[in-house]
Amino acid sequence: MAEFGADTFPRPVDPAILSAFEAVWEGLAVAGTWWTAAERVAIVAATRRSLRLPLGETAPDIAGLSDAVGPDGLSPLTREVVRRLAVDAGRITREWATAAIGRMGHGHYVETVALVVQTVPIDLLCDLLGRPRQALPVPGKGEPSRVVPDGLGQEGAFVPWAVDGWSGPNVARALSFVPEDNSRRMGIVTSMYSGRHFGEMVWRHRALSRPQVELVAARTSAVNECFY
Repeated sequence: MAEFGADTFPRPVDPAILSAFEAVWEGLAVAGTWWTAAERVAIVAATRRSLRLPLGETAPDIAGLSDAVGPDGLSPLTREVVRRLAVDAGRITREWATAAIGRMGHGHYVETVALVVQTVPIDLLCDLLGRPRQALPVPGKGEPSRVVPDGLGQEGAFVPWAVDGWSGPNVARALSFVPEDNSRRMGIVTSMYSGRHFGEMVWRHRALSRPQVELVAARTSAVNECFY
């Protein structure tokens, strides 16, 4: 049974978007590259619980947070990384990311980023359309593969990413340290943004023109302090 069936939305949604959402939800329920399935689902649950800090309250120092796993399956360290990614990304600096990666390792950090950025857009679209957020899947068994892909290198990002033979936009290789999650993320990006028409300056496949879509994207990025 489809988790994101067209009939579960009060308004029509592009089938390509629903297919991308299905792929993400299926991926949550299986072991990833660095996190187990149970840990992956716990990270998404923590993403949903994340709140901005009250005005004037200082974010905890990453270096001082415990990495001991709590009842929810995550450590205080991982929970704070999830919170910062989910609701306070505008304050992520190279110094902060370096400290987080130093504690977690590249693999766990990148996969955490991947899980947050895959699920937040899905939840937001459901919220905007008045649809209940999808129940989290039951995690399966199995161990993470812990495989580092070939062809990665340091080339200006906070983490290693694809460099050998790369010719595409940086956004497409941002999470290439975890290829399967990166592929699912790009499925969301493609279906919700441009479809197969990224290289075309005039779009006729959407209700909004390309300049209108780019204006919405640019304004959203500015409001969220996502400077690209």
